[in-house]
Amino acid sequence: MKKDELIHMWQEGNDRMFMDEQTDKDMITKYLSEKTLKGNRKINFNLVFYGAIQLANIILLSMNLAGYMNNPAIIWILIPQLILTIGTLVFGIDVFYKFREINNYSESLQKLIQKQLWFYRRPYELWLVLASISAIILISNLNLYIDNDNGSYVINNKAMFVGVTLLAFLFIYGTQKAASLLGLRKLKAYLSDLQQGVLDFSEGIERTKKRYLWLWVAVCLLLTASLIIGILTALK
Repeated sequence: MKKDELIHMWQEGNDRMFMDEQTDKDMITKYLSEKTLKGNRKINFNLVFYGAIQLANIILLSMNLAGYMNNPAIIWILIPQLILTIGTLVFGIDVFYKFREINNYSESLQKLIQKQLWFYRRPYELWLVLASISAIILISNLNLYIDNDNGSYVINNKAMFVGVTLLAFLFIYGTQKAASLLGLRKLKAYLSDLQQGVLDFSEGIERTKKRYLWLWVAVCLLLTASLIIGILTALK
């Protein structure tokens, strides 16, 4: 075999290896990009859903302010709630547009994941706390509106009421925080796999998620049932 033919075969082999590596890299990038996009939809839904809760809170608070106009004690509780709700709504809109900006203007998948990691740790973390408080405001104002007795409202067991309210906040924030931590873990795995050109961590997370999904659902249902029973007991 001539020397030129050997060189040509060697070059063809190198080119084929390079193309295979490039194909693998493109497939990994596409896979991780789709997974990241799926996570984006969950965040967007969360932001829009709790934005709707803020609007519902503003309406309920306005109605309760009118209904308890002659009850100064309740009025001074409702006014700070209204201010906090408006502030949370404005902040939520800002967080929503920040997230859209990150997704629309990132130069590469790696930069996108890095920016999303920052988003989870900073603005979204604060938003989770405010969103959980807004859910409590919604529950309490629904109760105020339904049980309005000519501008007065009676709590029969204050200790129970405070305890159940605190547990409700911890439950709502806890579930949101758990989902956020899972999102963070996924992004870290995606970034690591993208940098190493493998799918080891990403596929491992998917297997773990499928394995424990039933347990997560069972725990959520149990805690939700306990919370509802506690709220109904406190309101009696």
